[in-house]
Amino acid sequence: MIYVLRTWKTKPGTWREFQQLSNDGVWPAMEAAGAKIIGLWTTIIGDGNEVVLVTRYDDLGMWQRTRFTQPAPEGVDEDIWQKGRDAAIKRQTLTESTHARVLTASEFRAP
Repeated sequence: MIYVLRTWKTKPGTWREFQQLSNDGVWPAMEAAGAKIIGLWTTIIGDGNEVVLVTRYDDLGMWQRTRFTQPAPEGVDEDIWQKGRDAAIKRQTLTESTHARVLTASEFRAP
């Protein structure tokens, strides 16, 4: 298993729409491809307008197959994938920057 910790710096006032695009468009496509969304957070103390997402994947290959620059993964409905792609593109317009870290769990206290 690998985990991806992705952060975004969002434009002020976009948190609600960012959540809805993720929940209604991006995540159904990702989960149809086998990813597991662990959680989405926003910072309440610290740098403002920061969003943090943790997602679990079987391996790096799965993570790469779930990039919306790729065709729909085998077994994923094209309409669900396109809705996810459209939502991801719209979500990008709400952000100023993003960064991803691909992580592997410690042998101690791994989720």
